[in-house]
Order: sequence, then structure tokens, then C-alpha cells
Amino acid sequence: MEQTITPPQEWVQTICDQFSEITGWPLRFTPAKPGERKSLEAELCRSEKYCWYESIEDGNRCLGYLYLSLPDETANDHLFVTAIKFAELVGSLISRIETMNSSLETKDKEVTTLVDVGLSVTKQEALQDSLQKLLEAALQLTGFRAAGFFLLNSESNQLSLRVQYCLTAFEIPFHRRKLSESPPDLEAFAKEGLIINRQDTPELARWLPEGCLTGMCVSVQSESGPFGTLWAFDRRARHLNERDIHVLKSIGAQVSTILERAVLIKESQNQIRLKKELKVISESFPAEFAEESTRDRDFQIAVQAISHHEVGGDLCEFVSLGPHVTCFALGDASGDSIPAAVVMASVRGALRTLTEGPIEQAKDTRFVIGRINTALYHTSLPHQFMSMMYGVIDTQNRTFTYTNAGHPAPFWVHKGKITSLTSHGMLLGVTESNEYDYSVIPICTNDIVVGFSDGISEAMSSERKMFRSDGIMNVLKGHTEDSAEEVMLGIWTKLQKHLEGGNDGDDRTLMVLKFARYIGD
Repeated sequence: MEQTITPPQEWVQTICDQFSEITGWPLRFTPAKPGERKSLEAELCRSEKYCWYESIEDGNRCLGYLYLSLPDETANDHLFVTAIKFAELVGSLISRIETMNSSLETKDKEVTTLVDVGLSVTKQEALQDSLQKLLEAALQLTGFRAAGFFLLNSESNQLSLRVQYCLTAFEIPFHRRKLSESPPDLEAFAKEGLIINRQDTPELARWLPEGCLTGMCVSVQSESGPFGTLWAFDRRARHLNERDIHVLKSIGAQVSTILERAVLIKESQNQIRLKKELKVISESFPAEFAEESTRDRDFQIAVQAISHHEVGGDLCEFVSLGPHVTCFALGDASGDSIPAAVVMASVRGALRTLTEGPIEQAKDTRFVIGRINTALYHTSLPHQFMSMMYGVIDTQNRTFTYTNAGHPAPFWVHKGKITSLTSHGMLLGVTESNEYDYSVIPICTNDIVVGFSDGISEAMSSERKMFRSDGIMNVLKGHTEDSAEEVMLGIWTKLQKHLEGGNDGDDRTLMVLKFARYIGD
């Protein structure tokens, strides 16, 4: 429902009519048009028919004059003093009401402007346009002649003029400034605002544009930290009231909101982009690779691998070197997520390069591990390293040759007996050159090799107990006659039961080999 605002002269004239009826003394009101105040006041002063007059003000301007005429009946002449006092009281009340109305209208306009600006800048796609609109609103509401916003670089502590209104960038002094060398900005951050008058504070006048006598600086900051400062300039010498200061601080708060939203949008866009890239990376390391590539080999294989994040640092890779020769690598890079995946990808690339060379070179586990160690040392950071076991399965000669560089020792089930395989040296990437040994074990029908990353053995329960290698061995004891898939599922099921109510958030890889076809005793 729309509200109808009655012009001041209408309701004032109604009061005058009621006054005249009650007292018998004619009271009238004449509005003062712009530029007519002096002539109207002179006429009221010269005329003998007016015995009293008074201006009606709204706090900002003269609305008109209230004046009292002599009564038609001389019987009311004795009320002269009373009528004048009563008229003065009415005039004072009218001026007070109009002042309150003017103040309310001004505040209503300010609120409406701020709301409109807030709604409009929300719709703006360009950050620059949004900030320009806020600076324009600041000038409309306060009467300042120019404004600018300085963005703070938190790393260099330098303020740079990013948006200005009604002035060019070079008309505003120090459009690039060190925060530590700018007392007005420092004080604005400390007190949320600072007023500069060229006459009252000459020591700060050099921060005002040429020809400007007044300036105000307010801080723009949020709970997360400062964004910068908002400046307003005027060519007049002004003494700012609380309203002007409040309006500029409100605009500064809206600038902060706009910048926060821009930061959140940027972070959201980066997260979406990163998630897409991680998805592409994760799809290049499918857990099913090992199983697919060895389906027609003379042994069974089952692999279960999960990453705590989209990508991880565990490696389980199988490569066919010939009709009866297959090599594999089982590894775990230091750290987690992307840093670990980068290390793992480097090792995986080096492994692929080495295994595509001469078969005798790829079958030399010490050579392969040594070359990967040197490559990782030169391409990774000092705190990045990787544990890895590299093995070669020869089903024709019935041998399994391997070199273990700091990886958790796998289990070997041979003729029903469970033992741990030997380790041969330190982690990959720690030193430039390192001597690694190797081991060769015979493989027989129903032999089993179980390899795993430390995410399996060190998996923590809700009671802060680790699964350990004992957890794997306890399952193996009852599954030595089972297939590779059944052994893997038995260990994995036991692990999941151990983890109920707890999760230490590590990558986990479990690999089970079973030599069950075409292998003689």
C-alpha cells in the first residue's frame, strides 16, 4: 500500500485555520519559493497589518512564514500577548515536526539507496562495475565530490588504487603506497576511520588531491582480515557529521562484502577446476589395471587399492616382459594427495621407461631400483621419497626375483609355511646412489605372495590399535588353500572390521599373487 505524503503547506494551513477559529486572531502560512525568502520577509516586516511573523524551518531550509494579523473584532485585542505566545508555540512545533519529517525522509532515501545499491551490485558480474557503483552511491549520499578504493596486498603490505570515481588515478596522490608509509591508512585501520582537513591537519594534506580541502578514509575489512581503504574527497572545507561518517562506513562494509564474495567465487572456481583435474588424474591410475593385464598369465592376482583423497601415492603396476615373464612394482610415496601422487607418477614413468628396454635389463631388479632411485633423487624435493618393491616373475624357470627398497616386507606362503621376504635397502630418493641387493625364491604350485602398503599394516582402530602385519598373517593361516581373490577378500574384510568406528585417512593397497597354473613342484 502506497503512503501519500501531504505537502507541508496543506497540513500547516489546516493548523492555522483551527488556531484562527479558536482564538479569533487570523494565523496564516505562506510557503517560500527558492530565492523569495528575503522579499517575503521584507513584506511581512513593512506591512502594518501583520503584528507577528516567524519562519518555518526543516533543519535544512526555510519552508515559508507563519504570520499573525489583527483580529476583525476589537473585542479580541486584549488577547494580543496571549495570541502571540500561542502562535510562537505553534510555529515552534511546526518547525520541529518538519525537521523530524525531513530527517526521516533523508534516512529513508539513504536506506533505499543502500538497499538498491546492494541489490544491484549483487547482480553485477564484473567486480570493477560493482565497486564503481558503490563509490557513486557514497558520493550521492554524502555530497563528496570524488572517491577511490585502495586494495591491500597482504604479502607486500602495499596499497594500490584499483577503483576511482570523478577523478583519474593520477589525480589521487600516492596511488601506489606502502601501508607502513601511509599514516592515514594505518590510522583508518586502527580506528576504522580518519578525517583530514587541509587547514586543521596540514601534516596530512599531501594525501589529498590538489584543490581538495577535505578527505575521509575508512577501513574496508572483514573477520578474515583487511581488504583495503575507502577514500572520499571534497573541494569544500567540511566538518563531517555522524551521518556522513556512518554512510561511508556502510559503503565500506558493502565493499568488503563484494570482495569476500569475489574471493569465495574464485575459490569455488578453483575447487571445481581442481576437482575436474583430479578426476582426470585418478582415472589414469585404475585399480583394475593389474588384474586386467595379468588375466592370461600363469598365476592369479587380486588387488584392492583405495586413496584417502581423489589421488594418492600408492603404486601397484604390472608389466608383461614376455610370454612367461612379468614384472611388477608395489610402492608407497611419502605424504598424501597431490604431492604423493606427483612422486608416484614420476616413479611410474621411470618404471615404464626402464621396462620398455632390453628384457635382460628389466629383469635385473637391482638395476631398475637403482636407476629409479637416482631419477627420484634428482626430480623430487628433499622431503619426498618412496618405498618400493620391484619383482620379476618367471613362470618358465619357476623363480621370483625381487629387490625391496624400504617397503613393508611382503609375506610368502611356501608349502603351507608363512615367512616374511627380505628387505634390501633404504627408501628411494633419499641419496643419489645406493647399493641394493636382490633375492631369488623358487615358486611352486599354490605358493602365495601378499604385498601391502603401510596403510594396511598401520590402519588404526577406534581404540588406537594398529592392524599390523599380524592381522594379515592371522587371515593367511586359514586361507592358504584359497584363490588369490579369496585371500584378498579375507584380509580386506578383516581390515574393514578392524577399522569400524575409526579411520586414520591413509592410502591402502593390498596385492595377492597365487601361483596356481602350470607350475610344477
